[in-house]
Amino acid sequence: MTFVNPYATPAIDPTPVTVPGEGSPLVLATLGERFAGALIDGLIGWVGLLLSIPIWNVLFALGDIGSAGNLVKVGPAISIAVGLVAFVLIMAVQYVPLKQNGQTWGKKVMKTRIVTMKGEQPTIIDLVFKRYASFQLIGLMPVVGGLYSLFNVLLVFRKDRRCLHDLIAGTQVVKVAVSLAPSVTP
Repeated sequence: MTFVNPYATPAIDPTPVTVPGEGSPLVLATLGERFAGALIDGLIGWVGLLLSIPIWNVLFALGDIGSAGNLVKVGPAISIAVGLVAFVLIMAVQYVPLKQNGQTWGKKVMKTRIVTMKGEQPTIIDLVFKRYASFQLIGLMPVVGGLYSLFNVLLVFRKDRRCLHDLIAGTQVVKVAVSLAPSVTP
């Protein structure tokens, strides 16, 4: 008799993604690789937020915000404007690796990359606007943004490991192909 533990962590094999016309299939990034890459990118994102601090300092200097307690009184337009500035700064930091090979700095470290469902590199427009901007802009909305963000990341537990921003952009995160060719040393 075989005992199946219903409380055990599900065993998920890397799902190969077949790419038409290519010899080797792509392998989806693991949950751990996606989490670690997102964590690294999140830490980099804090740089963008820190760089937006001078905007808040200008608002303090102009008297629009008299104290830290008055931050809640700032209108949504100003909060969204500062969020957009932070987003632009974050995209400026991530632009080069995204444009070169569909990787953010976190994905570079984790040896994963973003590809289309056909295994091709997405356009920078698709990456910035469909994958990142849509997620960030909705995330700025009170209540709805928090629920959207939670729903977005929870979708990674599906078999195809695609979050909502992957579905919107038509992308997936895969492991970077490792060359198995022997290295030649002089």
